[in-house]
Amino acid sequence: MKLRLRKHPRLPQEIYREGHVFFTTLCTHERYRWFERYPELTRQAVATLQATGHERGAVIYAWSFLPDHVHLLAQDDDLLQFVRVFKGQLTPLARTFETDRRLWQVSFYDHALRKEDSLRRIAGYIWDNPVRAGLVEDPLTYPWSGSQAWPDWKNVYGAEP
Repeated sequence: MKLRLRKHPRLPQEIYREGHVFFTTLCTHERYRWFERYPELTRQAVATLQATGHERGAVIYAWSFLPDHVHLLAQDDDLLQFVRVFKGQLTPLARTFETDRRLWQVSFYDHALRKEDSLRRIAGYIWDNPVRAGLVEDPLTYPWSGSQAWPDWKNVYGAEP
């Protein structure tokens, strides 16, 4: 019997420490709809994300918490550590809602932006996710999207890059 090797989605570690902006997706374990079932967890997740960004000096351009995953557009001195800290801080909070279920899928998906990529265009893509998922008709009304870099993100949304 031939064993299948698990694909490692990570880029070389040094890439995560070079100050790139990353578009990341963090999925819940087995795509369980944590952030739909528990709005209080989602509220705390947004606060934890903002606090983690502030404490680490990260720039969080955009986020959107969907029922079973989170999209982030973020820049940190060490993105891997940023994600570890964020996921690690949120996990005990999730256990207050359900003690026998894991919150996070192992690892996460990421894409390092190139210089020619538009931050505003990708942020708009993230903010449009709740519309594409059929959760709202207007992304500006979705309560679990935002930006730390652009506190007035609703004015940034749709503006020319």
